[in-house]
Amino acid sequence: MKHIKFYILAAIVFFTLISCQDDETERIAATKKMEQQNDSILKVVDEHWNFNVPKPTAKVAESIKDWNEWELFTYELFHKPTGTITAYRQKTENLINKVNDLKTTIPPFYNKQQIKSRILVLDTKVKSLYNYINLDVIQCDKVTALIKEIREETISIQNQMDEMIRISEIPIEEGEAEMLKALDTVRMASPDKVQEQKQLNPKGINPPSGNDSVSSGVKPKKFPLTPTKTKNKN
Repeated sequence: MKHIKFYILAAIVFFTLISCQDDETERIAATKKMEQQNDSILKVVDEHWNFNVPKPTAKVAESIKDWNEWELFTYELFHKPTGTITAYRQKTENLINKVNDLKTTIPPFYNKQQIKSRILVLDTKVKSLYNYINLDVIQCDKVTALIKEIREETISIQNQMDEMIRISEIPIEEGEAEMLKALDTVRMASPDKVQEQKQLNPKGINPPSGNDSVSSGVKPKKFPLTPTKTKNKN
């Protein structure tokens, strides 16, 4: 009986060791497969990681020379990480921080909806890139598409800045300047005078003048006179 228990225990230990060896073999194989997959993914990401954004025009460059956050963002964008997928994941996290800084430091001249909306789109694209590149199995098609879209959004922001400068330099026509001056004069009118006129004429109706019918060219309507009855003399 004791021998039977010994053999059973030995068999259990044997099969446990065999199972552990199989698990270890499978783990090593899975790790090797993951490394090979990551190497192929890294190669694809490295080939497509290209943010070739043209330099801004001279006027735009001059207008944003003190916008340090934009300079830091473009510096982070243009400098390509090397080595591992981890380096690219760290790069996307840094880009998120740089875009967040852009949103709160837009220069007054560019602090308009045209620029703010484009930076928000850029922010969304960078965060999406971060999410896709941090997956256990990276979707290369999503990553490469977002790299292209981030490049296009950055170019769009620079083009919009150039457009805003161009519009600001268009001279105002003489008639337009006079019209704007007249509008400013109306805005500066005394509110007491305006209120007094409203109280005197709440509906804004012009009082009729005595010559309205003449000036309009319409003859006044003549009503027939009622004939008077004469008494018959007997």
